[in-house]
Amino acid sequence: MTNANLSGERMDAWLVDASRRLDEPTGDVARLISSIVSGLPQLRRPGRELDTDDELVTVNDRVIKQLLATRIRTASGRLVVRLELHGDDAALTGVTVGLIARYRDDLHERADVVREAARAVLVDSLGPSATAEACANIHVRWQDVYTREWLN
Repeated sequence: MTNANLSGERMDAWLVDASRRLDEPTGDVARLISSIVSGLPQLRRPGRELDTDDELVTVNDRVIKQLLATRIRTASGRLVVRLELHGDDAALTGVTVGLIARYRDDLHERADVVREAARAVLVDSLGPSATAEACANIHVRWQDVYTREWLN
């Protein structure tokens, strides 16, 4: 069976399995990875508190990202590989979602599904007023599963 014959969930499982079979890096590559990984705890930024429709409630952007990734994956059936929340301070003004596309996907149709799922998460979590601008600025980008190139 070739990679081109794999479809759907089998493709995702194949990619995960293939990554597990990769040999551990050695030499300079291993040292580079080790130096980067050892500094990661220092690089983690605290979550950004986002405004909601209720002045007494704020929600952390990490929570929103997790909710978005989960709901979008469930709604679209595609892997979310990039998720950016745009805005200054506590105001949310837009969202960029990057997903892995599959051969024969109708990208416009799936992008509409992604936008609708993202809008639902934003409104449910932060409220319609706090997310009005962000809900109008949801950008969906697709990445080719083989080349890793962004398609749009």
